[in-house]
Amino acid sequence: MCSRFSINKSKEDIKKIFSELIIDEGMDLNRHFFPNMDAPVLYENKLKNLKWGFITETLKEPLINIRAEGVASKPYFRKYFYKYRCLIPADSFYEWKESAFPGHGKVPYKIFMKDNGIFFMAGLLNPDNNTFAIITTTPSILIKQIHNRMPVILKKENYELWLNNKSSDTEYLLPLLTPYDSSKMEFIQTDL
Repeated sequence: MCSRFSINKSKEDIKKIFSELIIDEGMDLNRHFFPNMDAPVLYENKLKNLKWGFITETLKEPLINIRAEGVASKPYFRKYFYKYRCLIPADSFYEWKESAFPGHGKVPYKIFMKDNGIFFMAGLLNPDNNTFAIITTTPSILIKQIHNRMPVILKKENYELWLNNKSSDTEYLLPLLTPYDSSKMEFIQTDL
């Protein structure tokens, strides 16, 4: 489960990856994001703020994460999977692990790329109410040490396919929803 992420990059950093991207005025790309906050979402060649907490006509309680398993087949998500896929930029996300010392609660960990680069998490959005959720999957070997889920982080070569909402071929889309390569990531304990 991903319940916090951050981005500390400039608009130019994102434009290096998506050169034609239109970015909303006043976009803040230098902060931590929590559920129910507005956060940057890339959709239809635009980067705009949407509310983190996916709501539909049938889902009244906001979902911040949607499991990859069943995202294309469950009636709550099917329409959005086929028509409203998006990317969420980040340079880190956070997970909590039970402390090794009984009674000490959970310890936060910051997870990021070894090169400190920007990455993009797969998501779904509802354009009717400007809400979104991050898709999660089983953990990589690295993340398994901390948590039993992780956000789907897409490889650069798959951005275009994921964002092409005219394509609905699950043979190509579903294989993208896998754990990211552990060898490119690392984590540190933090004091959130």
